[in-house]
Amino acid sequence: MTGPVRVGPTRRGATAGLIGLAAAGWAGRTAAAEPLRMGVALSQSGNLADSGELFKRGIDLWREDVNGRGGLLGRPVDIVVYDDRSDPATAARLYERLITNDKVELLLSPWGSASCATASAVAEKHKRVFVNAGGASEAIHLRGFKYVFQSAPAISAYVAGVAPVSKAHGFKTLAIVSRDYPAARDMTKALDKIAAEHGLKIEMTEYFPAGTTDYSSSIARARQLNPDIWIGVGYPNEAIEMVRQFRAVNYLPKAFIHNGPAQDDFVAATGKDGEYVIAISLYEPVLKTEGNAGFVAAHKARYKSEPGYYAAFAYQGATVLERAVAKTGSLDQDKIRETLTTFETDSVMGHHKVDPKTYVQIGLKGLLDQIRGGKREIIWPDDLKTADAVLPMPAWDKR
Repeated sequence: MTGPVRVGPTRRGATAGLIGLAAAGWAGRTAAAEPLRMGVALSQSGNLADSGELFKRGIDLWREDVNGRGGLLGRPVDIVVYDDRSDPATAARLYERLITNDKVELLLSPWGSASCATASAVAEKHKRVFVNAGGASEAIHLRGFKYVFQSAPAISAYVAGVAPVSKAHGFKTLAIVSRDYPAARDMTKALDKIAAEHGLKIEMTEYFPAGTTDYSSSIARARQLNPDIWIGVGYPNEAIEMVRQFRAVNYLPKAFIHNGPAQDDFVAATGKDGEYVIAISLYEPVLKTEGNAGFVAAHKARYKSEPGYYAAFAYQGATVLERAVAKTGSLDQDKIRETLTTFETDSVMGHHKVDPKTYVQIGLKGLLDQIRGGKREIIWPDDLKTADAVLPMPAWDKR
């Protein structure tokens, strides 16, 4: 593996890269101001490369923003980036390298709960502050770690809308079919609690390994059990394939809820078949949150599209870390850690606040969107909705 090199935005598949200030356009750098280096490993190759690229956009936009405002603690920010190849074990080795070889001063998490779990263990071993911007799993924060703080929405926020939507439409039964990773296990725990509290019944719970493309056995079982709602947590390509296979065998639950459809590539890939699907979103460009208008404008200017929640996760996490460091006034890890235990702030995804004992994110709330006319419309919560839900989903031959 080659060492970091000074480049502009890294290209997918590059082993490593140092995102330099020339690409950021920061004009105030002087010889006296040594760059402050943040380290991150991202999925630039492997099965999570598409998601990792979207997450990286949020980091790039934050870096440009902070350097445009004069940097952090009076120093320009550089970012050391490695490719974790969508592999949690590789992520752990890379964070060891960032800490011991590259001696970066700040750490931001990779994308995905599995890699966040392994990388955060390395940071904890070295007593380095680790802002978990990309892992929804609450299990990451239930290991007694003292340096690991969640800025990403916890998995319980993903499914908070299931009960009110079910009640509004008379739905009583659920099926859970998810990629087998920590966030999905946490989701099941949250749904178990929701079901018990609201009189819902979980008819089936299934997990599939990464790389699965055939969901026929799950569909056959769901056809027999006939749950009202099919719920999943995973990645857009999995949600896309599920919809395609639903259509191919003429199966359709009354509601299909998944986080993957919150990304634009789901709509592009599924077309009319993706209509009426419900996306677990966590973020939408229309939100009137602090700094969001500028974030959306910057994303559109650079990438010719509005940001999805992967980019927002990264931007939110980097912003939380920046503001905690600025408030601390130091790069001393123990002092930053102490700040983060009670630190609250508002950014593009909403209000950041962690549980003071576990450091699980408790401030950010979830959204449910429905795909309508090729766009995501917020259907829950009621005070933010942009459209009423159309449920049950119209049958394939009624569209």
